[in-house]
Amino acid sequence: MINNNKLDNILNFNKFPAVSIFIPTLITGDYEVNRIRWKNELSKVYEKLDAQGYNKKSFLKPAHDLIDNADFWANQSSGLAGYFSEDFSKIVHLHSSPTAQNFLSNTFVTTPILLTKMNKQRVFLLTISQKNIRFFEAVPTGIFPVKIDDLVPENMEEALYLDIQKETLHPTGQGLTNTNHFKDKTNIRLEQYFRKIDEGIWTLLEGEKVPLVIGAVEEYQSTYRRISNYKYISQHMLTGNTDNMTPAELRSQLQPVFDDLYKKEHEKVSEIINEDYENKKLVTSKEDLQFNFEIGNVSTLIIPTNYFEKDDERVLGIEKMIRECYNKNIQVSIRDDFDKLSALTHQVIESQVQ
Repeated sequence: MINNNKLDNILNFNKFPAVSIFIPTLITGDYEVNRIRWKNELSKVYEKLDAQGYNKKSFLKPAHDLIDNADFWANQSSGLAGYFSEDFSKIVHLHSSPTAQNFLSNTFVTTPILLTKMNKQRVFLLTISQKNIRFFEAVPTGIFPVKIDDLVPENMEEALYLDIQKETLHPTGQGLTNTNHFKDKTNIRLEQYFRKIDEGIWTLLEGEKVPLVIGAVEEYQSTYRRISNYKYISQHMLTGNTDNMTPAELRSQLQPVFDDLYKKEHEKVSEIINEDYENKKLVTSKEDLQFNFEIGNVSTLIIPTNYFEKDDERVLGIEKMIRECYNKNIQVSIRDDFDKLSALTHQVIESQVQ
């Protein structure tokens, strides 16, 4: 999971050489495959730099050092993106499997991570108990833990201990009284605990509109929903003790949320297509796509499933469109009932391109 600030750093980079590397990765099984895929793509990058006469390759050391990092390759998601340049190095774990590709340019190729970011089929899961806090990002193909150790207290005891310390050191000398009073108020203690969690994960949630499911007892859910700054908390409830559940078990309980998201997204686009029975608002030619993007007339970009497979040129060709969709909040729909890159427009406007 990549937050908006780190993503902006990648998007705004504009200096040669900008190297982008993508590989699909195995979560289980033969991790050596991950390492070999990375090594192969990195070798191709070296060849491209040689072909352009660029001899200063030390900026790729972070990418090269990963080759022999066995622990790194044994802990992967579905895909991996790497961005490298002089004084710039960033690894992003992807929740979908990209085609193994590499690009050398003066800007980074961001289509795979932007599609992940804009994907309407995403769900956040926060599991809370007095002894444990976990955060996950789930997609249709799986669920992935997000590291939050440095953002939230380890448990309720640690969260309350921090507050006790503050009150004990209060210059009025009334800290002990306040602390005893605090300990006697279960609801206040819970709220304080939840506020610390909410403040901590705000770094991850700021700017998102992804449904957040709270995995906790019903009392905790209602309290957290009331105090949270995040406005997209789902009403969906998990059953059982989430502390004892594996990620796979948690993911299975999120399926109703995904079913609802899929239905809403596809029905909305399908409804527009069906109402436009003469297909006047549907454009498919490269020229019409470019023209309607230029005049701000695109409401939805429709990408066929597997559109990017084994075609570097397609990735480069669509990069500008994907960035514009991200910047202007234009919906992107990936569908298996389309075989051409298409767009739905706000209005029917005849292209001036001949």
